[in-house]
Amino acid sequence: MNVTSLPESLPPGRIVESYGRSGILVWMSDGKLPDADEWWRRLYADRSRSGLYPVLPEYTEDMYGFNVGGDEPVDAAAYFRDVWEPSSWPSFPAWPGLAVPAAAGADPDVCAGEEAAEVVREDRARCLALVRAERGSDVPSALNWPGMGNHMGKDELSGVLRSWEDRFGARLVGFGHADLYLSAAVPPKNLHEAHVLAAEHYLACPDWFHNNFDDWEDTYPAELLTSRQWRFWWD
Repeated sequence: MNVTSLPESLPPGRIVESYGRSGILVWMSDGKLPDADEWWRRLYADRSRSGLYPVLPEYTEDMYGFNVGGDEPVDAAAYFRDVWEPSSWPSFPAWPGLAVPAAAGADPDVCAGEEAAEVVREDRARCLALVRAERGSDVPSALNWPGMGNHMGKDELSGVLRSWEDRFGARLVGFGHADLYLSAAVPPKNLHEAHVLAAEHYLACPDWFHNNFDDWEDTYPAELLTSRQWRFWWD
């Protein structure tokens, strides 16, 4: 995939990184934008044509060395199986397999736009970046994003995100130094599957649970049945 031109009428910004004949790899706004979510939605709708996936970074320096070749994402099921321990999620004495989504959900693109608006409204991430990537799950690997570096590698994270995209209509919206903001359009099939999905989230990001919940085995799975935003934070 070669990207040789930017979308028209972007806010002030610059090409952060490009690579020979393959063209533009990363474009970044010069700073925070008050209407970053509106820009995000517009550029998200244009991503198939432009070949550039929009994300909302918290800071302009949150761009890292671009992985020109792009590594193959790790298989999520294999990753979860490898890191599973009986203590990972006490509800299950053995790895329960991947969580099953409900038969239907909301529009993933609408949910992504809502999460972009929420991230900007909360002032969590209001810079704007365009990354050469076919889908949002490829962005952490493409950027060599180190936010989860104390727990998993970029290709493992991209593999997990890809699986959540396929099963739950998840979409990457933004990130900070160690925060990740996703939307989710399809809930788990039932409360049991919500517990399985919660275990996946825990395996990917235990820091978030230890920092935010006292009784995560009961509270968090119930939230997953209705929540359209997934937030992660690594220490």
